[in-house]
Amino acid sequence: MTMLQIFIGLLITFGMVLRPFLYKKCVEFYPADLSSTFTSLWLLVALFITAPVLGHLYWDYAWEITCSPYLALSILKGILLCKMIKMQQIINKQSTSSSVFFGFIAIALGSLTINIFFNEGLALTKLICICALGILGILFVLIGDARNLPYKSKIYFILIILIVSSFTVIDHVAIPNVGWYSHLLFSSLAMFLMCFKAGITKQDYLNIFRNKYIICAGIVYSASEFLIIYASINILPVSIVGIFLRLSAPIVMILSAYKYHEKSIKNQAIFGIIALVLTLPIILL
Repeated sequence: MTMLQIFIGLLITFGMVLRPFLYKKCVEFYPADLSSTFTSLWLLVALFITAPVLGHLYWDYAWEITCSPYLALSILKGILLCKMIKMQQIINKQSTSSSVFFGFIAIALGSLTINIFFNEGLALTKLICICALGILGILFVLIGDARNLPYKSKIYFILIILIVSSFTVIDHVAIPNVGWYSHLLFSSLAMFLMCFKAGITKQDYLNIFRNKYIICAGIVYSASEFLIIYASINILPVSIVGIFLRLSAPIVMILSAYKYHEKSIKNQAIFGIIALVLTLPIILL
């Protein structure tokens, strides 16, 4: 990997470290449904702000994109993302580390799928490390902090794994056919429309643009999402982007053990360090 690829990857990791802690502040004071709403709204704000520069990526091919059957995948992602963020926030309120560590299982499933069926062409060494991370994620469910989640949250944990692994495939298929900007635009619109069913009050909508935690969370999410999708197209393979996304998990686990007393720092550090060791060959080889 080049220095530019590693730098972009580490920026993605940094954004993913910030996300769960900013979102945890939001869910402490507001319902989990609001997180999906402010996420979609801030994404739409970012898309509106960048439209003069990036909008042509949709408008130059608007008819072809709008009529493309692949656009249904973008809409599906928005619907699933709305549900996923709500479930993730419920888990985040109970265990921050559990709200991020599911990603290792999801990236293993997603990477295996696109390498087997879509021939992404990752080296065998990298695939083995990715699968080992998935196994580590399963162990975290069995003996880590996720074991202490309530039964309903464990169901959410499994559903999130399936949803996030599907995102790897959806992005891999949809983006080359509709473009990353259109993919982000229509998934954000779908997510926002889904939020109307959530029963968000007028005061909640006002808080989206008044509360400092929600504003920070929305800006960080939007900026990192732009970077993630752009990097997936122009800089890094989708599976490697996924690895940089999940590289944040060891850091979040250790910080959450220190800040929120989730398990012990030693317990979280063991999972975190093993995950880091398995991740480094993927990035450096």
